[in-house]
Amino acid sequence: MEEEDIWLLCLKGNIDSFEYFYKKYYELLFNYGIKICNDNDLVKDCIQNLFVKLINNYQNLSSTESVKFYLIKSFRNTLLNTLKSEALRKYKFRFYPNELLIEKESLSSLSTEILSNKENQSLLKAYNSLPSRQKEIIYLYYIKELSHDEIADLFNINHQSSKNLLFRALTKMRSLLVEQESKKNKVKI
Repeated sequence: MEEEDIWLLCLKGNIDSFEYFYKKYYELLFNYGIKICNDNDLVKDCIQNLFVKLINNYQNLSSTESVKFYLIKSFRNTLLNTLKSEALRKYKFRFYPNELLIEKESLSSLSTEILSNKENQSLLKAYNSLPSRQKEIIYLYYIKELSHDEIADLFNINHQSSKNLLFRALTKMRSLLVEQESKKNKVKI
């Protein structure tokens, strides 16, 4: 059975269908949530709250082209709303319209997903030097494989702005890598 067909069952209130998506996307949502907020319990609670809300309000759901994207977007909104409403200042978040600034430590776990050997340490260093929003777009585009349309919708920007943001992030990483390499060469001399 295709995901779209299972989603249609969700629209009818079928609990087993919601359970299917919960099990399928739990790890993805959890890993994404940890990138935003380094509190395992809060992230787990938000995932559960999202699915409880979906189940309780199944009559208000509509069909979607990508269940994965729908769940990521809904989860992100749930998590950000929870953080805002509870004013969890210990996470050192500052909220601006359409932008979330995340402490460097919150994304350090990305190294276990993309970077595992010493040869890539300069890449990780360059990545960690990027602004939070650029880190997030790289993560969403390359790790979670969201399209520019999905990212644009998630960030509340247009398609071209999503492309531009990714391009700027990659350009910045490239210049940081060149800078690191030139510093290494100067040290060797």
